[in-house]
Amino acid sequence: HRDLHSFPTRRSSDLSVHLCDYPTPDEPLLDPELNRRMAAAQRLVGVGHKLRDDANVRVRQPLAEVRFASTDASQAEAIEHLAEVVKEELNVKRLTRSDNLDGLAKYTFKPNLKTLGPKYGKLLGGIGKTLSTAEPSVLAPLRRGENVTLQINGTDVILLPEDVLVSTENTPGWVTAAEATLQLALSTELTPELIREGMARDFVRHIQQLRKDADLEIEDRIAIYYQAGEPVVAATLTEWSDYVLSETQADLLQAAEAPSADAKSATIGETKLLVWIVKK
Repeated sequence: HRDLHSFPTRRSSDLSVHLCDYPTPDEPLLDPELNRRMAAAQRLVGVGHKLRDDANVRVRQPLAEVRFASTDASQAEAIEHLAEVVKEELNVKRLTRSDNLDGLAKYTFKPNLKTLGPKYGKLLGGIGKTLSTAEPSVLAPLRRGENVTLQINGTDVILLPEDVLVSTENTPGWVTAAEATLQLALSTELTPELIREGMARDFVRHIQQLRKDADLEIEDRIAIYYQAGEPVVAATLTEWSDYVLSETQADLLQAAEAPSADAKSATIGETKLLVWIVKK
């Protein structure tokens, strides 16, 4: 850390970076607009990762598209401005902005008897009927955490988000979520091309782990060998050979007749194989 001459609070007597004071921020270098854009992108990415978890789709598996809609125009523009960052973080091919995502999900609204009963006991029947027949756009604020006022039998009824139970039925091949002003829909349909790309990413992860286990340096070159019974493995590694070689510092990627004694079992996608590396 003594070579970090730009670190303004470092003293020659400091034995460890952990004993140094934090540097004083250079206020003119702060970019509030970039911070705002990044906060919007982080919100979308956070919701997107939750959707991946809900759909049980691992992050290394590429997906075709994520769509989003926002009632906050500045938020939507900020997300679009950082589209490449969002796509990389969520591992999707396309990011599409839409006016709304109502066509990808059907929402059902039911009264929460626990909260509404004490407040509007005699009106519960009317509230339930109105919730089942109201236009989705009328009740949409509830999904954003906002209140909605409905007229029930001549009485204004203020519904809080916790007063209404919202269930979602997604269009096949999509999962959706809403958070405050943001709606998100993630495509979960996997084409053979996307599956093979996901397998290639899995394969690279296994090779990187083998390099680590072998205590190789970053500059060390290797040869990669594998044995697999499923034809999809050879097809995948042939299609993605340039990517695999580049990511793993390898000069050779080759199928072998018989496994080496130090071959390791690996799973790429849903397929198992044996793989091993040799330092060159």
